[in-house]
Amino acid sequence: MTKNKAIIFIHKDKFEYYDESQSKIFQFVFQPTVFQDLELVDREELYTQLKTFISANKLTPAEILFVISGSVIFEKIFTITQASDKDTEIQKFLESIPFEHVSYKVVGTDKNFKVMAINKELYTSLQFCFESQGFRSLGIIPQAVLGGNYSTATMLNTDIIKYILTNFDTVQKQTFIQEEVKEPAPETTQQQNFNDPVNLAKPINKFRLPALISVFVLLMGVLSFVVYKQFTPPSKASPVPSTIVVPTVDSPSPAIIETPVSSTSAQPTQ
Repeated sequence: MTKNKAIIFIHKDKFEYYDESQSKIFQFVFQPTVFQDLELVDREELYTQLKTFISANKLTPAEILFVISGSVIFEKIFTITQASDKDTEIQKFLESIPFEHVSYKVVGTDKNFKVMAINKELYTSLQFCFESQGFRSLGIIPQAVLGGNYSTATMLNTDIIKYILTNFDTVQKQTFIQEEVKEPAPETTQQQNFNDPVNLAKPINKFRLPALISVFVLLMGVLSFVVYKQFTPPSKASPVPSTIVVPTVDSPSPAIIETPVSSTSAQPTQ
């Protein structure tokens, strides 16, 4: 396992990379073909450009801690009263952020707290590309957790680097929760309001529909047979023909006429 550490400070239009083994800061500018308004445009192009960036600056695999600038974090301060629900308020705020995937962090007490959220894909796409080149991600933290003047700095500098490296384990624990905002779980059958037209309009389960069709066809067949038997008069059976007995008539036996054999009357010629 490598002992080399690195820091990536993400801004809206670029990131700054500090490499411990070289004690240098390198800069990677986001091209419109890769990132635009914090949205990932082309992952393959990002991978190609980062591979060139790593090779050109002779960067060796390192454990990377990502820091995201306060200028690209969505945040809101909450004061929860007895009449409001913390989880519900957080959920509403996260759903208002214009990104499909969101990572967030809650700082403060149950009644007074701040929620910070980022576009999760901004971080995970960079994480994926670096890890594909043998690097290891240790998570991403908001700039605000650095405290003091570090939380408002507009660029990575030697003071921030020194502070992070000195308090590395403590700072690393302040990472965002890497979970997407989840949709509410579907209600169970007992919880559904069957008077709700929205619920009534839901499609029938794909396994129930064929069964219902089969039962319907069977019932129609039975009903058709019953109707047929009810309204069709029974057919008359063909009468069995009586056996006609022909009386025996004693007819006379045919007379046998014998033709007599005539005697020879001709005399031989003398």
